[in-house]
Amino acid sequence: MASTTLRPGNRYRETMAQRFGRPAPEWIVEGTFVGNDGIEYARIALAADPSHRKTLSVAVLTDRRRFAAV
Repeated sequence: MASTTLRPGNRYRETMAQRFGRPAPEWIVEGTFVGNDGIEYARIALAADPSHRKTLSVAVLTDRRRFAAV
């Protein structure tokens, strides 16, 4: 089941407050995939340094309490 809301190139920012009022860094969606557990995941890379990567469930990345689209 492919995500209709996430596409490579979409940018997200964590919603938690950062030190000194600076906005959280942006993360860029590199792609999505369905894991062996049946959950859809997104591979994301830090916009400022693409060598820093994370894999998060799509549910977490699209949760407005945790991340906001940029």
